[in-house]
Amino acid sequence: MTKAVDERQPTLLARAEKIAGEFDLSPDDVRSITRHFVRQMKDGLAHERVWQLPSYVRRVPTGKEKGKFLAVDLGGSNCRICLVDLHGDSTFTVSQSKDSVPPEVTVNPSYRPLFDFVAHRIADFLKGNENPQCVQGLKDAEQHQTYNLGFTFSFTCEQTSLAGGRLIHWDKGWDIPDAVGRDPCRMLQEAIDHLGLPVIVSVLANDSVGTLLTRSYTSGPTASTLAAVILGTGTNAAYIERLSNVRRLGAEPISDQIMIINTEWGCFDDKMDVLPRTPFDDELDEASTDPGSQMLEKRVSGLYLGELLRLTILHLMQTNALAITCNPTSRIFERHSIDSSFLSELAKAGSDRAQTTIQLIKATLSAEGVTETDARGIQLLASAIARRAARLAGASLAAIIIQSGRLKMSTKGTEHTYTTDDDEQRPQLTSRSSMRSIHRFIHDATLLWRRLLRLVGMGSLIGKPPIPPLSETKSSVVFQEDIIDIGADGSLIEFYPMFEVEMRRAMRDVPEIGPTGDQRIRIGMAKDGSGVGAALIAQAASEMQGAIAI
Repeated sequence: MTKAVDERQPTLLARAEKIAGEFDLSPDDVRSITRHFVRQMKDGLAHERVWQLPSYVRRVPTGKEKGKFLAVDLGGSNCRICLVDLHGDSTFTVSQSKDSVPPEVTVNPSYRPLFDFVAHRIADFLKGNENPQCVQGLKDAEQHQTYNLGFTFSFTCEQTSLAGGRLIHWDKGWDIPDAVGRDPCRMLQEAIDHLGLPVIVSVLANDSVGTLLTRSYTSGPTASTLAAVILGTGTNAAYIERLSNVRRLGAEPISDQIMIINTEWGCFDDKMDVLPRTPFDDELDEASTDPGSQMLEKRVSGLYLGELLRLTILHLMQTNALAITCNPTSRIFERHSIDSSFLSELAKAGSDRAQTTIQLIKATLSAEGVTETDARGIQLLASAIARRAARLAGASLAAIIIQSGRLKMSTKGTEHTYTTDDDEQRPQLTSRSSMRSIHRFIHDATLLWRRLLRLVGMGSLIGKPPIPPLSETKSSVVFQEDIIDIGADGSLIEFYPMFEVEMRRAMRDVPEIGPTGDQRIRIGMAKDGSGVGAALIAQAASEMQGAIAI
């Protein structure tokens, strides 16, 4: 290491720590965000907004549903065609094909290239070009002439029924002006009919709604699934709301009916009343295809976290604090060329594998001259950006749980679920008073462990020390009927270390939840839940309409 490099190292770490500090969210920040989001949720239920959108799904699966259904899952970067076989015992099998969506159809003046692309993928799937096993599954019902298809469309739509809606706006970097205001199901059906395929698009589904249904189906009849969150390329959430609260529909106050709500929380606080703001957030927003909108998504979703890291690294390079040398074709000079997987790999490398981190940075950024201090500075930035995203997601989920009222529903030993099997309960083996004592013991022990870690100097590690969330012990100390079950899907929550831990830390900062409420919250993966969820909605629609499943 040269003398020049030695002299700049303290400056680099000081600058990196200062920038990282701009991404910090204090407990007061979290509480303020949660309170504001609860207010927005109530407003969206009462008035026509682009958030709190009714899904028209008014039942959740019990795990007993059966049938074979086609599904299309069109997300931020991929198009999946699925044949979902619901077995009726909370299990399913999926045969699928998956293709990357070409960039030229995601930013286009016309909607036709995109939906023609999807229709051709359906045609390939039916012919068995992508997965021969799919053909046999379809031939099992060859007496039927047409196939019902559930369409998961992961963009903001105002639904008018289970079978259709209106596209409000694009996000995730997509921009197809011709499609705004149109029904995605009709656009897809038009392309399908053009190819002469025997397919009827029977259901419009949202990815978060689909994930909620999948989680409920796989959890079984005694589950208490409340919500689902998507934390991947994009971010969103859906939850179960009382129909009587959905006043934007003019619903009568019927206490025993529910409606699944697509929150579209990516656009919560687009006016920036409480969301955090850094110069890097502003730069990212100004260069986006939708400046001034989806402000929460631009701070949480995987599509944008890599870009925020790129902007912070580029800033350090341009101010000579970071003296690494990058090839002119490096990703560091190209917008949206770094994705969230880079942040995940930096976090997995940790602070004790310097050479691994250095090689990762060299390979990803086509960089030379990377030192251990350079690696440490970049890790600090990545950790701060990801930690803020997780805490924002935690604050948002806290708002959903508070709005649902579920924290108050099961505290007297009465099971509350939204399935048809409310009378099924697991045996209660411990008294309430002894349970409270156990809760208090675990809480106090956790606090003591944290204090000991701070005393030995482990409290400043990147991403904070790996203290498990309090809820990890809840399976043995919380009654089944008290569990608030949350389905989750997406690369961030699945692959980024500590993401769920940081979400839970944020939720525990909210007084209405706190450590005791956190113990009741179970977050479980519903892998690829959006496609299976579309099939479940199609199954529900087929029952209501008297249609026949595949």
